[in-house]
Amino acid sequence: MDSGPQALAQAMLDLGIADESVFETWLDEEREYLQGLQKEPEEETLQMEYWQKLVDLRASEYEIRSMPL
Repeated sequence: MDSGPQALAQAMLDLGIADESVFETWLDEEREYLQGLQKEPEEETLQMEYWQKLVDLRASEYEIRSMPL
């Protein structure tokens, strides 16, 4: 895979990005969004809690299967 300025130029061309200044704009928008967050979005928090419960369940199932009869 190419790296460096040529790869960046090709990726920008492929994605229709005309100018590198758009990256600064995107960074500014992301910074503004993150600073505006008072707390994690509820849906994201629930998704992470659900995922953690699944991980815990898998670990518990493994422990149970590993116990001698």
